[in-house]
Amino acid sequence: MTVTDESLEEVEALGTESIRRVESWTQNAKLQIAHHKTEILLVSSRRAVQQVAIAVGEHTLTPNRELMHLGVLIVNQLKFNSHVDCACEKVTKAISALSMSNNFGPSSSKRRLLASVSSSMLRYGGPAWITVLPNATERS
Repeated sequence: MTVTDESLEEVEALGTESIRRVESWTQNAKLQIAHHKTEILLVSSRRAVQQVAIAVGEHTLTPNRELMHLGVLIVNQLKFNSHVDCACEKVTKAISALSMSNNFGPSSSKRRLLASVSSSMLRYGGPAWITVLPNATERS
């Protein structure tokens, strides 16, 4: 869910009301929200730390600095260096797990598999974050 406004007070009010509506719908559909798993992220270009508190059931949520959504690490200032670092770390682990140690390294078919897996992992989420990179040199 996305809530936008100029003032933090209005963001709190809109966020709380939106959550209330979702909870009402889920109760009518005989579903439950895992309040303890609910996270919020306050995206702002301001340098000063801003705080909001949104009520979710009996919990009060405060913003995280970053959160993982569908495998993409999103940071509160929409800088994706952390996501790229995280993706590189995952690729390194995957390559280590997939490569078999022998004297001559992996065969050509295994190298192709490793290249394909690592390329897919690095490109995942690219359409979400590529447009926010400030210049073309960071995109390559």
